[in-house]
Amino acid sequence: MSFAFDSRIPFTPIAVYGTAIQLMYELANRGWTSMIHAMTAGEIPGVDLVILFINPAAVTAPQQLQVMHCVVALYRAVVAMTDGVSFCHLKSHLSVWGEEVGLMSVAPVVGPARGEVEERGGNSSSLSAAAAAAAAGRGEGEGVLENDTLTTRDGLRADSGQVKDPDYPDFVLKYYFFGKPIPSKEVSMAILVAMATAAPFGPGLECKELLAISPYGGCSIVIESVRGGDMLFTHAWATRALKVLYQGIVVPQKRWGDLVLVLIWKGERFGELRMLRGVRGRNSIGAVASER
Repeated sequence: MSFAFDSRIPFTPIAVYGTAIQLMYELANRGWTSMIHAMTAGEIPGVDLVILFINPAAVTAPQQLQVMHCVVALYRAVVAMTDGVSFCHLKSHLSVWGEEVGLMSVAPVVGPARGEVEERGGNSSSLSAAAAAAAAGRGEGEGVLENDTLTTRDGLRADSGQVKDPDYPDFVLKYYFFGKPIPSKEVSMAILVAMATAAPFGPGLECKELLAISPYGGCSIVIESVRGGDMLFTHAWATRALKVLYQGIVVPQKRWGDLVLVLIWKGERFGELRMLRGVRGRNSIGAVASER
């Protein structure tokens, strides 16, 4: 897979990360082998770029563009942009066993409104464009949650708040920031990796644990189910939590740092997301999802 960049059409990093995360969320909530004809991310208010996948193959062709191809291409494209600090217009031809199955483009929004030619895996975003994360393992200095109050092991309380998912108001995310900064690039990439990690699993399958690490090793995320309630914590809810965290908390508040996120459905805690600076207990440039 190769990428052709055109630096004459630049974009801001946050626009690229925000759009990529939105599209990865929608891809992750489709079947891993589902065929894609044409797809872009749901609209993000204030962002004037589009990431587009197109399948040029005939319906009868043996090789077709699938979700799995788009997930890999999207991840590699954002890594290539980040590595080269080349946040600009991009084109790529996607091939399987030497046969072209798709075209990918990162381009400014022009012409018909987004949505007139697109296939989407979810609703258009009703959140502001942004980023999120969580981290692996409890280590020294991390927090302990007791009676809905989070304190660090040295007794300091975390800065906290909560947001409701605007599309699912019964889904509440309580967040606790601990003040240790993480570069926005690391947070954005860790979230993208986490969503890509969830994509091969069916969105309706239980997510017992999902671990993701930024390719640069500066941020790690762990998402875990919490037993006890009636609602099953699935991969769809895991990716939804990442989306709301990025678009509804981290980017609007411009806060990129260590946090714990408690995930609540109709008053019952059913999941937890943690984000920490660096890599905790794993050595990987990608991510691991496990079904215990």
